[in-house]
Amino acid sequence: MISSAQIKKKATSNYASFLSSLITNENIFPLEIRGNKSPGKTLETYRKEMDDLLSSSKAKKKHAYTIDCVKTKTRFIGSQSLPKRIYFASEQDYVGYLNKINEVKKFKEAQRITLLNFPQIKDWLANNPLKVITNIEKWDDVLKVVSYFDSSPNPNLYIRELPVKVHTKFIEKNKSIIWELLNIVVAESLNKDEKKHFESRFNLKYSEPLVRFRLLETRIAQDYFSGLEDITIKISDFSKLDLPVKKVLIVENLMNLLTLPHMSDTMAIFGQGFKVLSLKNINWLKECQIYYWGDLDAQGFEILSGFRGHYHQTESLMMDKTTFDMFYENDLESKSKIEALVNLNEEERNMHQLLFKNKWRLEQEKIPMDYTLSQLKKLTKTT
Repeated sequence: MISSAQIKKKATSNYASFLSSLITNENIFPLEIRGNKSPGKTLETYRKEMDDLLSSSKAKKKHAYTIDCVKTKTRFIGSQSLPKRIYFASEQDYVGYLNKINEVKKFKEAQRITLLNFPQIKDWLANNPLKVITNIEKWDDVLKVVSYFDSSPNPNLYIRELPVKVHTKFIEKNKSIIWELLNIVVAESLNKDEKKHFESRFNLKYSEPLVRFRLLETRIAQDYFSGLEDITIKISDFSKLDLPVKKVLIVENLMNLLTLPHMSDTMAIFGQGFKVLSLKNINWLKECQIYYWGDLDAQGFEILSGFRGHYHQTESLMMDKTTFDMFYENDLESKSKIEALVNLNEEERNMHQLLFKNKWRLEQEKIPMDYTLSQLKKLTKTT
């Protein structure tokens, strides 16, 4: 026979559906609790089971489940009164039984205010009632933030500058729930290309990544940067550059960046591993021939694949088997867990598999300068 503990578990599992029904105006009562109603095989067991059931039922408590019993002939203990149906007759019985009266009251008020101001959130509320419950004590502040973005969908301010009357760290600590609501409320103005970064997605300022680059042609450095050739700027400023650069060389090793020779119409960027993928939305880069010179290891090819996903014209440089065979020194790496990459050509794919399976690694700093210069000379012959 089902126990009172099992009824509690089943009733609790229905809580999200009950909250959703408050949004959709669906009447789910009487709410039946299904389970095994067959009694134990002895009278003693039967009486204990019935006492347990009745102790938490309407027979003993104001808000609880109702048991409809019927006289039933059993195989082992003769004719006995057994539960035919167990159910919560009303919302009051169900909510009171779960000790959720105050919580449900707050949920209904949150629902009312939310739908009054943002009816477009109705489906989200119905599908995510427990997220509202989790944030119920701060729901008013959540709506204050959403209301601000609704009226000012392109703030172009830092989070701490937003004129919203909430704690200074409130938005930073509650980005997840705010993100979900803003996705709906300001759907027309958000940055749909940004999938992870809150500030970028919702048109806010933030402490941006920095881009370090070298202008390998002296003329460009003199004409545009007063002769400065090694420069570090914010990524948003980098995206605004308008330079007569035709080739871009991305390198992973800082010393290699600093020792690259002068090359006409060329800029070199310090990639810094996966950080280079933050350059995914630089429009002027789409007009340049790009060369990626990464470490000869599985992660180097991961970065190449990711970067080429944004700039299809990207070519790899000194990431071939000839280079590897010439300078490999039995170094190992085991960080990569991605076996298949999508944006590689056949030669690169074969090289990636070789490195991935053997955990081999050749850092670009171990490639001699004379070899590097010989390979870079080939680039000066391309246009």
